[in-house]
Amino acid sequence: MKLAICDDEKDIRNYIEKCAKEVFSDLEIVKYPDTKDILKSGFDADILFLDIQMPGVDGMRAARILRTTGSKTVIVFVTAVEELVFQAFDVDAIQYIVKPFDKSKLQDAIKKAITAAEEQKNINSLLSSDEDDSRFFVVKSGGVNTRVILSEIAYAEVFDRRVVLHMHDKECIEYYGRMTELEHVTGSDFFRIHRAYLVNLRHVSSYDSRYVCVLGNVIPVARGKYPELVKAYMSYYTRQEKL
Repeated sequence: MKLAICDDEKDIRNYIEKCAKEVFSDLEIVKYPDTKDILKSGFDADILFLDIQMPGVDGMRAARILRTTGSKTVIVFVTAVEELVFQAFDVDAIQYIVKPFDKSKLQDAIKKAITAAEEQKNINSLLSSDEDDSRFFVVKSGGVNTRVILSEIAYAEVFDRRVVLHMHDKECIEYYGRMTELEHVTGSDFFRIHRAYLVNLRHVSSYDSRYVCVLGNVIPVARGKYPELVKAYMSYYTRQEKL
């Protein structure tokens, strides 16, 4: 697990490092006085503690750049001005902490970030294969690392930070995670018909402008999503006919 700390105050960088080592002594920690190096192509930290107010490219802008380049690093914002954190959700930051730090709150943020990074690593463990039916990823469900074959997912739903995978012919698999991360893993054979639902187009038996039927379950289509659904469905079956 690699933790990056980006803050223009040396004392802050060192204090976060000290607290992080107390929580998880095996962390690999790198420190930066500005955002220049975290925006280079080789940046690969699992977790980033990022100051918002810094000279040059500020932390919020740097976070937006990271996200547009596809970075999945877990971001925790650090700031002395609490009002600035309202933009944090735009870049999928999991938390923010306000200077001066309360040590217990800082360490709680570190623990939360480590947990989130572990979940991200599980999602990223999707292995490529020449056979689409063999593609899979690994999630931690019920305390056990579980191998999930993409083609066997009929649809997924999310509530209370939990993702429930409804499998074609197996029991449901439930884990803590984000639907956006799952959507990134599954690719074009799946379609997000609603903020709470992601369906495998292979298992769609019927659909209209209001509902999709999967495994006999009727799932709502969000307003405005129907034209995209039709396009995705047609594209999927065009690909299948060419195989």
